[in-house]
Amino acid sequence: MRELVLILTDFFPPEPDGAGAGAPRLPALETILARSRSADLAPDWRRWLASRAAAPWRALTPAAAVAAAWELSPRCAQPGAQVWLATPVHYFAGLDSVHLHPEGVLRLDAAQQQTLVADFERVFAGSPWQLHTRASRELLLSGPAIEASGADPALFAGIDPSAGLPRGEGAATLRRLGSEIEMWLYEHPLNSERRARGELPVTTLWFWGSGPIPALSAAAAEASAAQPRLYGSDTYAEALWRLQGSGAEPLPAAVEAALPTSDCGSVILYPMSQPDGLTAALLQLELRWLPAALRGLRTRRVSVLRLLIGTRAYTLRRLNLARFWRRRTPWWESLA
Repeated sequence: MRELVLILTDFFPPEPDGAGAGAPRLPALETILARSRSADLAPDWRRWLASRAAAPWRALTPAAAVAAAWELSPRCAQPGAQVWLATPVHYFAGLDSVHLHPEGVLRLDAAQQQTLVADFERVFAGSPWQLHTRASRELLLSGPAIEASGADPALFAGIDPSAGLPRGEGAATLRRLGSEIEMWLYEHPLNSERRARGELPVTTLWFWGSGPIPALSAAAAEASAAQPRLYGSDTYAEALWRLQGSGAEPLPAAVEAALPTSDCGSVILYPMSQPDGLTAALLQLELRWLPAALRGLRTRRVSVLRLLIGTRAYTLRRLNLARFWRRRTPWWESLA
């Protein structure tokens, strides 16, 4: 089955109240939403991807543990150690509380990550915590096993992040570390450079997706002949593919280059957290990606088109396009 899966990463639709204020209509997206079958994803697209397109047993493995199985060197895997995804974020002061900026889930390049990791090692020398650089958005934090973890920060873009901060018996320890990191980064040279370039500074690191570091023997590649091709960048998805002896390819300039050429299918990670903001990302999706995906379906180059958004999956087959009686509604209403 030539399945094309398009995952809108870091995008959780806004609440219905006022969601459409100033938003553009997106006919291609609205066509897919109106004529597809939808289903809940529990809890999100990452677990769906692990259960459907990778090793099913990894669907129950925490996101950070999957990344650690591939990324961490033997010296980091101390007995009883635990690992968290550490996402750079930017807060701003709202009217009555601190908010996570709408574009505040940040992506640091390799040099910026290395700068933070090297300075973290100096500033936090003697502590049980270690920071590790990654080629993707998240860094990794390793440390003692404690019962505490946060939620995916993308869920809280533009709103009060309190509900997504670490919970559990050890939450106070992890939150205290976050506060210390916030003070460390307040006047960090890296942030001075980012401000000079007009980029959002890194307020702190957001810890989530925690789990024990797997035994290194579990990190051996598990080759899969039916592995779909993966395009784009995501810490969790890339680790899944690498653990099965494959890897991710760069996001192509247009969806035609990623249409399935075999029954293995294709998975595209389309980033919604872009420097130009959410509206620009949606317009690029509408103009350059979705029409081509629909053409692939109409011309039978694609047998199934799946669009994964937040906690919902939308499945569209060629015959479903004939559901003209399903009236298109504004996309923000369909996703509410």
